[in-house]
Amino acid sequence: MTQLTKEQLAFLKAQKVSPSWLFDGSGLSKRSRDESMDALEKYFYYGGSPCAKSGHTLRSKAGHCIQCDTSKIAYQLRNSATGYVYLAYSKSTQFSKVGFSKHHPQDRKDFLNKEAYGNITDWDIKKIVAMTKDAGKKEFEIHSTLEKYQKAITYEKTRGLIVECREIFACDYQVALEAFLKHTT
Repeated sequence: MTQLTKEQLAFLKAQKVSPSWLFDGSGLSKRSRDESMDALEKYFYYGGSPCAKSGHTLRSKAGHCIQCDTSKIAYQLRNSATGYVYLAYSKSTQFSKVGFSKHHPQDRKDFLNKEAYGNITDWDIKKIVAMTKDAGKKEFEIHSTLEKYQKAITYEKTRGLIVECREIFACDYQVALEAFLKHTT
């Protein structure tokens, strides 16, 4: 499993790309990576082979280096940004999750619990923003507001795939709700 470097995290922040939109593609075939990225609704990946120009490993879903050509970020997000933003909460861990989904988040609840997303099986969807064209932007803004509470959790997904969750926040539900409402109302 590959970890994002401080340089990569700074680049993502400068480009307003939420780390939660990335997938660790280390050791996966293109087909496996694409299937997993589709299932998890991820737009970019890291952990693949470095680009020939500068040795970067942050890539668009199509495999383009997003550090050498930042226009690929806008292109990917334009094609992916319409959807729902939701706030989920786990009573057992008292963690909140702010996510983006192309499909109605009530369906996402079943997926999160079945997958034990973040090793958690009691996710409950608390708030949903209606289908919107700027869902990706809203999700990023909420994540930025809650950044100091981010709880990166690595877990083993079905089929032995290791996933790092970056959209889980260890803060009081009320704090997460206020951040959610600030950027969605």
